[in-house]
Amino acid sequence: MDGLQFGQDAVGTRSVTADGRLLTRKVPGALQLPDVTLSRPMDASEEWADRVTRTAARQGVDPERADLSISALDAAKKPLVRFRLVNAWASSWEGPGLRAGDGDPAIEKITIVYEDMTVDK
Repeated sequence: MDGLQFGQDAVGTRSVTADGRLLTRKVPGALQLPDVTLSRPMDASEEWADRVTRTAARQGVDPERADLSISALDAAKKPLVRFRLVNAWASSWEGPGLRAGDGDPAIEKITIVYEDMTVDK
């Protein structure tokens, strides 16, 4: 998994002061929620690819939206923090590179998009 991140746009607004000077101020704008990419060794399960296929086949994401939780665990596998992705859906799947003679494990990736994120500690 790539690192989780979020932020907020800074939007410039212009105004004129009482003495006629032009002033630009920065105010908070839209929340930025980058896509999340998950990786795992490829196995016989087709669950990840099926999620993307179902979204494409139905010509819309509404039936596939669901809340998704990602937990960061400590060495004893106890949750340290949980990220809850609200109305998440799979936008793309990537299979392993197929190179003859390559000894690297086959890794598949899925990209998740979402509408909001909460953090539980």
